[in-house]
Amino acid sequence: MLGRPRGDPGAGVLSVAVLVAGLGYIGAALAEALLEAGERVVGIDNGFATNRAALARLAEQPTFHLIEGSVSATRAVARAFAAAPIDVVYHLAAQASGHPAAAPARYTETTNLSGPRVVLDAAVRHGARRVVYASSLRVYGPVLPPRVDESAPYGPQGDLAHLSHVYGEKLLELYARRAELCGVAVRLAVVYGLGPVTKTDYRFMTVPNKFCLQAVRGEPLEVYPGAATPTGFIHLADACAALRAAAAAPWPAGFHAANAAGEIRTVPEVAAAVAQAARARGLDAQIRGAGDADASPDAAPQPLAAGAGVAIHSRLDAVGWRPERTLATSLEAMLDYFQARAAA
Repeated sequence: MLGRPRGDPGAGVLSVAVLVAGLGYIGAALAEALLEAGERVVGIDNGFATNRAALARLAEQPTFHLIEGSVSATRAVARAFAAAPIDVVYHLAAQASGHPAAAPARYTETTNLSGPRVVLDAAVRHGARRVVYASSLRVYGPVLPPRVDESAPYGPQGDLAHLSHVYGEKLLELYARRAELCGVAVRLAVVYGLGPVTKTDYRFMTVPNKFCLQAVRGEPLEVYPGAATPTGFIHLADACAALRAAAAAPWPAGFHAANAAGEIRTVPEVAAAVAQAARARGLDAQIRGAGDADASPDAAPQPLAAGAGVAIHSRLDAVGWRPERTLATSLEAMLDYFQARAAA
Protein backbone atom coordinates (compact mmCIF):
# COMPACT_ATOMS: atom_id res chain seq x y z
CA MET A 1 0.00 0.00 0.00
CA LEU A 2 1.00 3.59 -0.43
CA GLY A 3 2.48 5.09 2.68
CA ARG A 4 1.34 7.81 5.01
CA PRO A 5 1.32 11.44 3.83
CA ARG A 6 4.69 13.12 4.22
CA GLY A 7 5.02 14.74 7.62
CA ASP A 8 2.04 12.81 9.06
CA PRO A 9 3.18 10.74 12.05
CA GLY A 10 -0.19 9.05 12.45
CA ALA A 11 -0.30 5.31 12.02
CA GLY A 12 -2.59 3.55 9.57
CA VAL A 13 -3.47 6.64 7.56
CA LEU A 14 -3.19 6.09 3.83
CA SER A 15 -2.39 8.91 1.42
CA VAL A 16 -5.04 9.90 -1.07
CA ALA A 17 -4.07 8.72 -4.56
CA VAL A 18 -5.26 8.67 -8.12
CA LEU A 19 -5.90 5.45 -10.01
CA VAL A 20 -4.62 4.96 -13.56
CA ALA A 21 -6.41 1.98 -15.06
CA GLY A 22 -4.35 0.78 -18.01
CA LEU A 23 -0.60 1.48 -18.16
CA GLY A 24 -0.11 1.19 -21.88
CA TYR A 25 1.08 3.80 -24.35
CA ILE A 26 -0.94 6.68 -22.89
CA GLY A 27 -1.47 5.36 -19.37
CA ALA A 28 2.22 4.87 -18.57
CA ALA A 29 3.01 8.40 -19.78
CA LEU A 30 0.14 9.79 -17.72
CA ALA A 31 1.33 7.93 -14.62
CA GLU A 32 4.83 9.37 -15.08
CA ALA A 33 3.44 12.89 -15.46
CA LEU A 34 1.29 12.51 -12.34
CA LEU A 35 4.23 11.20 -10.30
CA GLU A 36 6.42 14.08 -11.47
CA ALA A 37 3.68 16.47 -10.32
CA GLY A 38 3.80 14.97 -6.83
CA GLU A 39 0.71 12.77 -7.07
CA ARG A 40 0.52 9.35 -5.45
CA VAL A 41 -0.55 6.85 -8.09
CA VAL A 42 -2.09 3.38 -8.07
CA GLY A 43 -1.87 1.66 -11.44
CA ILE A 44 -3.53 -1.49 -12.72
CA ASP A 45 -2.56 -3.33 -15.89
CA ASN A 46 -2.77 -6.90 -17.20
CA GLY A 47 0.31 -6.69 -19.44
CA PHE A 48 -1.59 -7.49 -22.64
CA ALA A 49 0.26 -4.98 -24.85
CA THR A 50 2.49 -3.23 -22.32
CA ASN A 51 6.25 -3.42 -21.93
CA ARG A 52 6.94 -5.14 -18.62
CA ALA A 53 10.20 -3.21 -18.24
CA ALA A 54 8.23 0.06 -18.31
CA LEU A 55 5.94 -1.23 -15.57
CA ALA A 56 8.98 -2.24 -13.53
CA ARG A 57 10.43 1.27 -13.84
CA LEU A 58 7.17 2.79 -12.62
CA ALA A 59 7.00 0.30 -9.76
CA GLU A 60 10.39 1.54 -8.52
CA GLN A 61 8.80 4.90 -7.63
CA PRO A 62 7.99 5.07 -3.89
CA THR A 63 4.71 6.87 -4.58
CA PHE A 64 3.52 4.33 -7.15
CA HIS A 65 1.72 1.08 -6.40
CA LEU A 66 1.23 -1.50 -9.17
CA ILE A 67 -1.65 -3.96 -9.28
CA GLU A 68 -1.22 -6.67 -11.89
CA GLY A 69 -4.58 -7.78 -13.20
CA SER A 70 -7.41 -6.97 -15.57
CA VAL A 71 -9.91 -4.15 -15.16
CA SER A 72 -12.60 -6.70 -15.98
CA ALA A 73 -11.63 -8.77 -12.90
CA THR A 74 -13.55 -7.60 -9.84
CA ARG A 75 -10.92 -8.83 -7.37
CA ALA A 76 -8.03 -7.10 -9.15
CA VAL A 77 -9.95 -3.82 -9.25
CA ALA A 78 -10.84 -4.22 -5.57
CA ARG A 79 -7.12 -4.57 -4.76
CA ALA A 80 -6.43 -1.35 -6.62
CA PHE A 81 -9.04 0.57 -4.61
CA ALA A 82 -7.80 -1.01 -1.39
CA ALA A 83 -4.26 0.27 -1.97
CA ALA A 84 -5.22 3.83 -1.04
CA PRO A 85 -8.21 6.17 -0.88
CA ILE A 86 -8.81 7.00 -4.56
CA ASP A 87 -9.75 10.58 -5.42
CA VAL A 88 -9.68 10.50 -9.24
CA VAL A 89 -9.86 7.54 -11.61
CA TYR A 90 -8.27 7.79 -15.05
CA HIS A 91 -9.67 4.96 -17.16
CA LEU A 92 -7.38 4.17 -20.09
CA ALA A 93 -7.54 0.37 -20.01
CA ALA A 94 -8.72 -0.75 -23.43
CA GLN A 95 -7.85 -2.81 -26.44
CA ALA A 96 -7.44 0.31 -28.55
CA SER A 97 -6.39 -1.04 -31.92
CA GLY A 98 -8.79 -1.39 -34.83
CA HIS A 99 -6.37 -3.76 -36.57
CA PRO A 100 -8.21 -7.03 -37.29
CA ALA A 101 -5.30 -9.08 -35.91
CA ALA A 102 -4.81 -7.02 -32.74
CA ALA A 103 -6.93 -9.17 -30.44
CA PRO A 104 -9.83 -11.64 -30.47
CA ALA A 105 -13.22 -9.96 -30.45
CA ARG A 106 -14.03 -11.53 -27.08
CA TYR A 107 -10.96 -9.94 -25.46
CA THR A 108 -11.87 -6.51 -26.88
CA GLU A 109 -15.43 -6.84 -25.61
CA THR A 110 -14.38 -8.06 -22.15
CA THR A 111 -11.78 -5.34 -21.66
CA ASN A 112 -13.57 -2.43 -23.33
CA LEU A 113 -17.15 -3.16 -22.24
CA SER A 114 -17.01 -5.09 -18.96
CA GLY A 115 -13.86 -3.30 -17.73
CA PRO A 116 -15.35 0.20 -17.48
CA ARG A 117 -18.41 -1.15 -15.67
CA VAL A 118 -16.30 -2.99 -13.08
CA VAL A 119 -14.15 0.10 -12.49
CA LEU A 120 -17.16 2.42 -12.27
CA ASP A 121 -18.87 0.13 -9.77
CA ALA A 122 -15.76 0.27 -7.59
CA ALA A 123 -15.36 4.04 -8.05
CA VAL A 124 -18.90 4.65 -6.85
CA ARG A 125 -18.58 2.19 -3.98
CA HIS A 126 -15.34 3.79 -2.75
CA GLY A 127 -16.47 7.39 -3.20
CA ALA A 128 -14.09 8.53 -5.96
CA ARG A 129 -14.67 12.18 -6.75
CA ARG A 130 -14.21 12.00 -10.52
CA VAL A 131 -13.72 9.51 -13.34
CA VAL A 132 -11.85 10.61 -16.48
CA TYR A 133 -12.43 8.26 -19.39
CA ALA A 134 -10.03 8.25 -22.34
CA SER A 135 -12.31 8.28 -25.36
CA SER A 136 -11.59 9.13 -29.00
CA LEU A 137 -12.47 11.72 -31.62
CA ARG A 138 -13.51 8.69 -33.66
CA VAL A 139 -16.83 8.69 -31.78
CA TYR A 140 -17.81 11.30 -34.40
CA GLY A 141 -17.09 8.79 -37.15
CA PRO A 142 -14.18 8.21 -39.55
CA VAL A 143 -14.96 11.45 -41.42
CA LEU A 144 -15.13 14.49 -39.17
CA PRO A 145 -18.01 16.92 -39.67
CA PRO A 146 -17.16 20.52 -40.63
CA ARG A 147 -17.66 21.68 -37.04
CA VAL A 148 -16.61 19.38 -34.23
CA ASP A 149 -17.70 20.40 -30.78
CA GLU A 150 -18.88 18.20 -27.96
CA SER A 151 -22.54 18.49 -29.02
CA ALA A 152 -21.87 16.83 -32.40
CA PRO A 153 -23.65 13.46 -32.72
CA TYR A 154 -21.94 10.10 -32.73
CA GLY A 155 -20.97 8.86 -36.17
CA PRO A 156 -20.68 5.41 -37.79
CA GLN A 157 -18.01 3.05 -36.46
CA GLY A 158 -15.98 0.50 -38.39
CA ASP A 159 -14.53 -1.78 -35.70
CA LEU A 160 -15.19 -3.02 -32.17
CA ALA A 161 -12.38 -1.03 -30.57
CA HIS A 162 -13.74 2.34 -31.72
CA LEU A 163 -17.38 1.32 -31.26
CA SER A 164 -16.60 0.55 -27.62
CA HIS A 165 -15.80 4.22 -26.96
CA VAL A 166 -19.42 5.11 -27.67
CA TYR A 167 -20.54 2.46 -25.17
CA GLY A 168 -17.95 3.62 -22.63
CA GLU A 169 -19.15 7.21 -22.84
CA LYS A 170 -22.80 6.27 -22.46
CA LEU A 171 -21.95 3.98 -19.54
CA LEU A 172 -20.08 6.83 -17.87
CA GLU A 173 -23.08 9.10 -18.47
CA LEU A 174 -25.36 6.51 -16.85
CA TYR A 175 -23.20 6.21 -13.73
CA ALA A 176 -22.66 9.97 -13.49
CA ARG A 177 -26.40 10.56 -13.50
CA ARG A 178 -27.31 7.64 -11.24
CA ALA A 179 -24.57 8.12 -8.63
CA GLU A 180 -24.07 11.89 -8.85
CA LEU A 181 -20.54 11.26 -10.05
CA CYS A 182 -18.51 13.69 -12.13
CA GLY A 183 -17.55 11.78 -15.26
CA VAL A 184 -15.50 13.32 -18.07
CA ALA A 185 -14.95 11.65 -21.43
CA VAL A 186 -11.87 13.14 -23.09
CA ARG A 187 -12.14 12.56 -26.83
CA LEU A 188 -8.52 12.26 -27.85
CA ALA A 189 -7.27 12.74 -31.40
CA VAL A 190 -4.75 10.26 -32.84
CA VAL A 191 -1.94 10.22 -30.27
CA TYR A 192 1.72 10.17 -31.34
CA GLY A 193 5.15 10.77 -29.85
CA LEU A 194 7.61 9.07 -27.53
CA GLY A 195 6.69 7.75 -24.12
CA PRO A 196 7.74 5.15 -21.55
CA VAL A 197 5.76 2.56 -23.54
CA THR A 198 6.64 3.23 -27.18
CA LYS A 199 5.42 0.26 -29.17
CA THR A 200 7.03 -1.32 -32.21
CA ASP A 201 4.26 -3.76 -33.14
CA TYR A 202 2.50 -2.21 -36.14
CA ARG A 203 -0.86 -3.53 -34.94
CA PHE A 204 -0.72 -1.20 -31.95
CA MET A 205 1.02 1.86 -33.42
CA THR A 206 -0.58 5.08 -34.57
CA VAL A 207 0.27 6.41 -38.03
CA PRO A 208 3.03 8.95 -37.20
CA ASN A 209 4.93 6.52 -34.98
CA LYS A 210 4.51 3.67 -37.45
CA PHE A 211 5.73 5.77 -40.39
CA CYS A 212 8.84 6.81 -38.44
CA LEU A 213 9.68 3.19 -37.64
CA GLN A 214 9.05 2.11 -41.23
CA ALA A 215 11.33 4.87 -42.51
CA VAL A 216 14.13 3.69 -40.21
CA ARG A 217 13.61 0.10 -41.34
CA GLY A 218 13.69 1.09 -45.01
CA GLU A 219 10.09 0.02 -45.57
CA PRO A 220 7.67 2.03 -47.75
CA LEU A 221 5.21 4.29 -45.95
CA GLU A 222 1.92 2.73 -46.96
CA VAL A 223 -0.93 5.22 -47.49
CA TYR A 224 -4.21 3.43 -48.02
CA PRO A 225 -7.11 4.67 -50.19
CA GLY A 226 -9.45 6.97 -48.31
CA ALA A 227 -6.72 8.20 -45.97
CA ALA A 228 -6.75 11.76 -47.30
CA THR A 229 -9.53 12.88 -44.96
CA PRO A 230 -8.81 15.56 -42.33
CA THR A 231 -7.74 13.85 -39.11
CA GLY A 232 -6.97 15.24 -35.68
CA PHE A 233 -3.56 14.48 -34.14
CA ILE A 234 -2.22 15.16 -30.66
CA HIS A 235 1.18 14.65 -29.06
CA LEU A 236 1.32 12.18 -26.16
CA ALA A 237 2.41 14.84 -23.67
CA ASP A 238 -0.47 17.11 -24.72
CA ALA A 239 -2.90 14.19 -24.42
CA CYS A 240 -1.72 13.57 -20.84
CA ALA A 241 -2.08 17.28 -20.07
CA ALA A 242 -5.64 17.21 -21.44
CA LEU A 243 -6.57 14.25 -19.22
CA ARG A 244 -5.14 16.01 -16.17
CA ALA A 245 -6.96 19.23 -17.09
CA ALA A 246 -10.21 17.26 -17.29
CA ALA A 247 -9.57 15.89 -13.80
CA ALA A 248 -8.98 19.38 -12.39
CA ALA A 249 -11.72 21.28 -14.23
CA PRO A 250 -14.30 22.90 -11.89
CA TRP A 251 -17.21 20.98 -13.37
CA PRO A 252 -20.16 19.74 -11.29
CA ALA A 253 -21.42 16.21 -10.93
CA GLY A 254 -22.79 14.79 -14.16
CA PHE A 255 -21.44 13.75 -17.52
CA HIS A 256 -19.11 16.00 -19.51
CA ALA A 257 -17.30 15.47 -22.82
CA ALA A 258 -14.20 17.34 -23.96
CA ASN A 259 -12.34 17.18 -27.27
CA ALA A 260 -8.53 17.14 -27.25
CA ALA A 261 -6.61 17.62 -30.50
CA GLY A 262 -3.48 19.48 -31.49
CA GLU A 263 -3.68 19.91 -35.25
CA ILE A 264 -5.46 18.67 -38.33
CA ARG A 265 -3.54 16.70 -40.93
CA THR A 266 -4.24 14.05 -43.55
CA VAL A 267 -2.38 10.76 -43.55
CA PRO A 268 -0.65 11.60 -46.89
CA GLU A 269 0.60 14.84 -45.31
CA VAL A 270 1.95 12.89 -42.34
CA ALA A 271 3.69 10.44 -44.69
CA ALA A 272 5.25 13.29 -46.66
CA ALA A 273 6.49 15.02 -43.49
CA VAL A 274 8.03 11.79 -42.17
CA ALA A 275 9.64 11.04 -45.53
CA GLN A 276 11.17 14.50 -45.73
CA ALA A 277 12.57 14.30 -42.18
CA ALA A 278 13.89 10.79 -42.84
CA ARG A 279 15.57 11.75 -46.13
CA ALA A 280 17.29 14.65 -44.37
CA ARG A 281 18.97 11.94 -42.27
CA GLY A 282 20.04 9.96 -45.30
CA LEU A 283 17.24 7.41 -45.03
CA ASP A 284 15.63 6.18 -48.25
CA ALA A 285 12.01 6.82 -47.26
CA GLN A 286 9.48 6.09 -49.99
CA ILE A 287 5.73 6.61 -49.97
CA ARG A 288 3.48 4.03 -51.58
CA GLY A 289 -0.19 4.38 -52.42
CA ALA A 290 -2.84 7.11 -52.43
CA GLY A 291 -1.01 9.41 -54.83
CA ASP A 292 2.42 8.45 -53.52
CA ALA A 293 4.31 11.66 -52.63
CA ASP A 294 1.67 14.13 -53.83
CA ALA A 295 1.11 15.61 -50.37
CA SER A 296 3.43 18.45 -49.50
CA PRO A 297 5.36 18.04 -46.23
CA ASP A 298 5.63 21.82 -46.07
CA ALA A 299 1.88 22.34 -45.91
CA ALA A 300 1.07 24.29 -42.78
CA PRO A 301 -0.58 22.19 -40.06
CA GLN A 302 -4.18 23.18 -39.66
CA PRO A 303 -4.98 24.60 -36.20
CA LEU A 304 -8.06 23.68 -34.25
CA ALA A 305 -9.90 26.88 -35.09
CA ALA A 306 -9.98 26.15 -38.81
CA GLY A 307 -8.39 24.04 -41.47
CA ALA A 308 -9.10 21.59 -44.28
CA GLY A 309 -12.79 22.29 -43.94
CA VAL A 310 -12.87 21.07 -40.33
CA ALA A 311 -12.93 23.09 -37.11
CA ILE A 312 -12.41 21.30 -33.78
CA HIS A 313 -13.45 23.02 -30.57
CA SER A 314 -12.81 21.93 -27.00
CA ARG A 315 -14.40 22.61 -23.63
CA LEU A 316 -10.91 22.32 -22.15
CA ASP A 317 -10.08 25.74 -23.63
CA ALA A 318 -12.12 27.26 -20.82
CA VAL A 319 -9.85 25.71 -18.18
CA GLY A 320 -6.62 26.79 -19.83
CA TRP A 321 -5.55 23.65 -21.67
CA ARG A 322 -3.70 24.27 -24.94
CA PRO A 323 -1.67 21.84 -27.07
CA GLU A 324 2.01 22.79 -27.16
CA ARG A 325 3.59 20.33 -29.63
CA THR A 326 3.24 19.63 -33.34
CA LEU A 327 4.16 16.81 -35.67
CA ALA A 328 6.77 18.99 -37.33
CA THR A 329 8.63 19.48 -34.06
CA SER A 330 8.27 15.85 -32.93
CA LEU A 331 9.40 13.74 -35.89
CA GLU A 332 13.14 14.10 -35.27
CA ALA A 333 12.85 12.73 -31.74
CA MET A 334 10.89 9.72 -32.96
CA LEU A 335 13.34 9.01 -35.77
CA ASP A 336 16.25 9.35 -33.31
CA TYR A 337 14.60 6.87 -30.96
CA PHE A 338 13.93 4.22 -33.59
CA GLN A 339 17.40 4.65 -35.13
CA ALA A 340 18.98 4.17 -31.71
CA ARG A 341 16.95 1.01 -31.16
CA ALA A 342 17.94 -0.31 -34.56
CA ALA A 343 21.62 0.29 -33.81
CA ALA A 344 21.48 -1.36 -30.38
